Amino acid sequence: MEPKTVEALRILSRVLSQEGRRFVLIGATVPQILLDSREGSGGRETKDIDAVAAVNSWDDFNRLRERLEQEGFRQGRAAHEFLRDDDVNIDLIPFGPALIEQDHLSWPNGGAIMNICGLEEALECARDEKIAVDLTLPVVTIPGLVLTKAIAYMDRPEERARDLIDILYCFEHYETAPGESRRFDHAGTQVNDKLLTYEEAGAFLLGIEVAALAKPKSLAIVQRFHGTIIDEFARPVSQILTEERRFVDSDGRRSVLYRLFQVFGTGLNKTAGI
Repeated sequence: MEPKTVEALRILSRVLSQEGRRFVLIGATVPQILLDSREGSGGRETKDIDAVAAVNSWDDFNRLRERLEQEGFRQGRAAHEFLRDDDVNIDLIPFGPALIEQDHLSWPNGGAIMNICGLEEALECARDEKIAVDLTLPVVTIPGLVLTKAIAYMDRPEERARDLIDILYCFEHYETAPGESRRFDHAGTQVNDKLLTYEEAGAFLLGIEVAALAKPKSLAIVQRFHGTIIDEFARPVSQILTEERRFVDSDGRRSVLYRLFQVFGTGLNKTAGI
């Protein structure tokens, strides 16, 4: 992780901790922390940081914004966007009962409306992870990340193809550290008349663990997400191929992607008792 990103996280953590706020890192930074460094999965460097922080009211969030601005951040185009040094972008999502109506966060003054399902689970499953020397932060687990990504995608599927890429990356790299993988425990399991391979077992594990983590409303959304992938020509599969710049499916990638989502759904329904 680049020094400027680490410094921005250090300042954010100090401000939130001094105010006694619960918070958790979510988003594309998480695979970089948990998979690339731990599992040896390769580079996914990003300067965009997503975090959730507990607040009591919109006035409370405005006070937090002022505090961050005193520490060198500046307001971005959106109310939740904080910039530092022209290189680091932090999306800080406020979370608290007073801000939520019917599972949605409505920004004041006609701002965006956001589904907050999954954020409570993200806060609950957060684990302290070492980010850099003398910097340990609460980070959502990979199952928690997949949960929030699936819900975010369902909120605005036409705009959120990158969430699918993050989910796929987790499918492909979760539990691949040498000597530590639980994938072998499930390889050979029968899934839709085919034996589960080692390469597919990460998606199966994540299905099981997402279902175990998710609260009922969140689980229902993830199940709807999986239900949209009815065949290898479903929109999420096509969106992934577009993001991967695979305009000709010469290597059977569609079938591979569809199979991974099938396997994920089987794990999801196994835990949910369906």
